[in-house]
This record gives sequence, C-alpha cells and structure tokens, in this order.
Amino acid sequence: MKKIISMAVATAAITTSAMAANMENPLYLPTGGTVYSKTSIGLMYKITDDTENQQLRGHDGATEFPIWRPVQELGVGITDRWAVHGVMGYTYDGDIDRKGFHLGRLGTTYRVIDSLDGYVWDLYGDLHMGGIEKMKGSLVPVDADHMVFNYDNYSNGRWGAHVGTKFGRRWSDLTASGYVEVLRTWGNHNNEIDVSAIAPMFGGLLPNKISVDLKSTWEVNAGANIFYQMTERWSGGLAFNYKYHATNGLDSVYTDIPAAIAPAVDRMLNEYKDMHDHFNEYAFMLTLAYQLRDGVQVAWYAENTFDTGARLSSNTTDVKLETGFRLNLAF
Repeated sequence: MKKIISMAVATAAITTSAMAANMENPLYLPTGGTVYSKTSIGLMYKITDDTENQQLRGHDGATEFPIWRPVQELGVGITDRWAVHGVMGYTYDGDIDRKGFHLGRLGTTYRVIDSLDGYVWDLYGDLHMGGIEKMKGSLVPVDADHMVFNYDNYSNGRWGAHVGTKFGRRWSDLTASGYVEVLRTWGNHNNEIDVSAIAPMFGGLLPNKISVDLKSTWEVNAGANIFYQMTERWSGGLAFNYKYHATNGLDSVYTDIPAAIAPAVDRMLNEYKDMHDHFNEYAFMLTLAYQLRDGVQVAWYAENTFDTGARLSSNTTDVKLETGFRLNLAF
C-alpha cells in the first residue's frame, strides 16, 4: 500500500512539474536558474468603425491590412518562486503610416502560494515603459469648424507602473486561472505634436512642432484562462481579456508660445483638455501549442477583439482579428 501511495504521489508530482514547465500555461513561472524566451510574430486585420474621429479623417469603414505585430518576452527564475521578466511589442500599420512600440513592461513576479493540491497565487509588479518613446501625432484641420488629432505611433509617452495578481488552480491536465491589474501612468511632456498644418493661422508665430503636458491616468486590465494538456506534446487554451484604456488629457502647452498668440492657442487647444479617446477592448484568444523537445515549443494563436470607445477614439473598430506564431525557448 505504501508503495502504491508513493507511486501515486510521484506521478502527480511529475505531472504537475510537466504542466508547470509548459511555457504556454498561464501559470508558468520559470524555476530558479531557468531563462526563457517567447518570440511572437502577429498579423492583424482591421476594419475601422464610424466614430467621429474616423469620419473626420474620411477613414470610417476602411480596411487596414497587413498590420505587423512582433513581440519579444524574456525572463529568468531567481528562485522557484521568484522571477524577473520583460516584454516589448511593436506595431507597424502601413495603411495609416502608424508605427511604434505598443507594449513595454519590465517587472517581477513572486509566487505566494503553490500548494500541493494545485492552488496558485502570484503577486507581480511591472514598470510601464510608455516613456521609452515619445507620443507623436499631428493636429490637422478638416474644415472650417473641425480639427482632428492623428496619432503617428502607439506610445502614450508616459512612464507608469502595473500592480497585479494572478490566481488559479492546476489539476492533472487542466489549468484554470484569472488575473486583475491596475496601471498608473504619470503625466509629462514626452510628446511631439506636428501643428504645421495650422501654423499659418497664427501668422508664422506658432512653431511647427510643440509639446504639451498630459494628465496622469488610471487603467485596468483583467482576464481569465482555461488551459488543457491534451497529450504529452500537444496543449491548448482559451482566454478572455478585458482592457480599459484611459482617455488622454491636456493640462497645458509645454512649449514656449509667443505672448501675442498664447490666448488664441489656449482657446484652440481647450477642446483637448479631455481628448475623448478612451476605449475598451474585449479580446477572445485561442492557442494551440506543440512541444518539439524539452525547452523548445511552438504555438499558434488567434485573437478576436470587440471594442467600444469615445467619439474621438482612433482605436475602435468593427473588425479586429490577429493571428500569429510564437517560439518558446527555455534554457
């Protein structure tokens, strides 16, 4: 009887270890001394919706394809419960000439609970690296009464911090998990706005490019995941993610403006105290992974995102589909 019990315990431990070693498992955490890499190449297809922003730009109902989205994640286990990690993501959309880093995080995770019956609880914190690149855009008049702000890249130009928690449970072949996190960004003037299209309205006194002080923001992300180990080599998962992207807001003009035109510039930019560009994303993802050998895994993913946004959002769509492949390595 003791031998049977010992074998059962050993089998469960081996199964749990194999599950934890699967880098597509949402509760994956590298063991002490393990370095891992996840390299993704995504391809997105979009059809824009009819927000006021898209209408003003004459871009409502337009198709944007291909949109390339490479992502690189790296991490290392300091101990079996503590890891550090970072991820960078870049987007290139040639149809609207918008490109830049859409993702940048550097942080750490600590596993508070990893119980024998499969329960897991993590706490983590990440530096939000939006400030690594300036927010760039242009202010363009479309008629006598309206102007539109076009984003040239995907960065908000702000540094910030994520604080979050992840929790879940592992069974022999099944993992269920969820997470919730908040993001605080700090306002600054790390931006560059092309105003050359409206500079003639101010008699040549307005610089062609200006910087503005943007407000700090709060954002929230949350999600849930089901992951299944189908065979020793095949695994797959379903995930839902919710993301709230806060509206950008203008506090003041940072660039020195000649006193003669300062009141007129302030009146013109007053509309952008609230830029009315917040949006919500509801994303459903399917993944399928194959373990080539120990420490080498390939995965395919597909994501369908539904979104809603404010009237001047340039990020909401009628269709937003992304698919891609990921190569996972562990050393």
